[in-house]
Amino acid sequence: MYVALRGIVFTLFILSSSTALSQRVVNHQSLYWIRYQNQLSFSPKIYWNNEIDNRRFFYPDVQNQFIFHSRLHFKKERWDFGAGLTLSWVFAQKPENGFNNVIAEIRPVGEVSYELPLGKVFMQNRFRVDSRFLEEDGEKNVFKESVYVWRFRYRIQFRLPIVMNEENTPLVTLRVADEIMFNHIRNTFDQHRIYASADFFLTKKISLEAGYIYIYQQRFGGEDFFQRNVLRFSVLHKVALH
Repeated sequence: MYVALRGIVFTLFILSSSTALSQRVVNHQSLYWIRYQNQLSFSPKIYWNNEIDNRRFFYPDVQNQFIFHSRLHFKKERWDFGAGLTLSWVFAQKPENGFNNVIAEIRPVGEVSYELPLGKVFMQNRFRVDSRFLEEDGEKNVFKESVYVWRFRYRIQFRLPIVMNEENTPLVTLRVADEIMFNHIRNTFDQHRIYASADFFLTKKISLEAGYIYIYQQRFGGEDFFQRNVLRFSVLHKVALH
């Protein structure tokens, strides 16, 4: 299974890289994302994730996106099933040009993931479907004028605890991941992301994340490509209600 998954990821990476090399207009950008995630656990099997993510360019310091995720999850052994809603507001795509209007998006989301221990490493495979309603006319809201897009996302992630406490729970964890995304209309290739991050567990409820994300993305319905280097800082807060 692991070998087959590696083959799939490698094939998708080649496809996305080939798409990238065939294009000429590539915008190189640097951003920082600041994120807060709250996880409410109702039982060992059911939890609710809510995230607020503020995304800005480094220079000039211009707003790129503000996004909110809310998903209810159900865990069964190594499987995790989730569904919910994402609300997004996109400001500038090219910071030097600023923005004249804000593009809104409503995005129902469904996902399933499976995590498998491989010695000290945990490998997770996640498949997610985004049902995107994108505001197409800046003079009208997303409920009146929008384009509908199915986006399919596959991610493989490896998680390695490197520092443990006396209770054998992690204090520091490293994560690396590779994700590919495709649209069902217009430009088929959407984006390719590579993640590398570290989680620092301050308490059983609070942890901090610092990471880097490389993004190669085609603007939906356009010819522009973005090569983005992102620094992400997160506060993760878990609350047990059982």
